[in-house]
Amino acid sequence: MAKSADDAKDTPTKASATSGKTKAGLSRSGDPSRRATAEAATQQAEAKQRHKAKAQRVGNPPWFVPVMLALMIIGLVWVVTFYITGQQYPVPSWGMWNLGIGFGFILAGFAMTTRWK
Repeated sequence: MAKSADDAKDTPTKASATSGKTKAGLSRSGDPSRRATAEAATQQAEAKQRHKAKAQRVGNPPWFVPVMLALMIIGLVWVVTFYITGQQYPVPSWGMWNLGIGFGFILAGFAMTTRWK
C-alpha cells in the first residue's frame, strides 16, 4: 500500500533524524564549556527569583489588627450605650437606627477578620 503525501510529511527522514537538530529546529552547541556557563547563568537567575519570592512580606500591615479590633469595640460600646441609656444615646434622633450603626461597626470588624493573616 502506498503512503499518501500527508503520511510522508509526518515520518522523519533519515537526513533530518541525523542532522543534530533539536525539536525546536535549533542546532545544539558542541562546546561543553559554553553550555555549562549558560546553564550556570540560568540557575543564578532562577535562584534570584526564588530569593525575591522568599523576601516578600506575608501578612497584614501593622495598622490592620488595631483597626479591626477598634471597629468591633466601637460597635459593642455603641449598642451597649444605646441599651443602657434607654434608647436616648448615642444619637437620639436616629432612634432604633442606633442598633444598625452599632452592628454595622461590629460587622465591619468581623469582615476584616476574614482578611487577617
